[in-house]
Amino acid sequence: MLFTFNRSKKHLLKRLHQISPMSKKLLPLALLFYSLVSFAQTQDGWVFKNEKEGVKVYYRKTSDVYELKLITSLKVPLSGLVLLLSEVDNYPKWGYKVAESKELKKVSDMETYYYSKLDFPWPLDDRDIIVQSKMEQDPNTRRVTATSISQPDYLPGNKGVVRMRNAHTTWTLVPGPGGWTYVEYYIYSDPGGSLPDWLVNMALDVGPRETIKNIRNFVQQDKYQSAKLAHVKN
Repeated sequence: MLFTFNRSKKHLLKRLHQISPMSKKLLPLALLFYSLVSFAQTQDGWVFKNEKEGVKVYYRKTSDVYELKLITSLKVPLSGLVLLLSEVDNYPKWGYKVAESKELKKVSDMETYYYSKLDFPWPLDDRDIIVQSKMEQDPNTRRVTATSISQPDYLPGNKGVVRMRNAHTTWTLVPGPGGWTYVEYYIYSDPGGSLPDWLVNMALDVGPRETIKNIRNFVQQDKYQSAKLAHVKN
């Protein structure tokens, strides 16, 4: 796959002289997105599930747990998405089935601990999770990586709620021209207990896709479109 990608990219560049001036302006945009998609396709074990509304979905099964990866692009500056991910209290407004979310400890602008409760359908118990989230930015590429790892023993459990003990998510954000940001969203989570097939399928498709859809609408607000953060280089 890597060889094919390199050969195809050279072919694109070779044909640059045949492209119209307007298309040349869009070429960096296309190459960047092409690179992200090709990167996802070269990973061992990843299976393409589908593509809807500009969101590509891949999954991979590790033991009894599914890993998930979504790739898309959003019309919002890099700082706008970093701001969105930093506003823990707003997660229920765009996160699929997030019933509650609150910051527990702010270590810095790039690191925080937070709690979230997830609404599971009856008769299943709701789940909750405690997360340590860290962001970092590559000073050269400006790529931002936001990694969240579960910390189940940070606080005691809650009665009637199953604590998720094993979860890991990563947002990879790459700024592009024209105010676009390219997004790769990786999810590994073990909700605990035995779940019906229909709920597993929802977790693989409906939930993450609805989250991306909600984010796409939510970031149209001016506070995200015009966001400027001292700790993030756009």
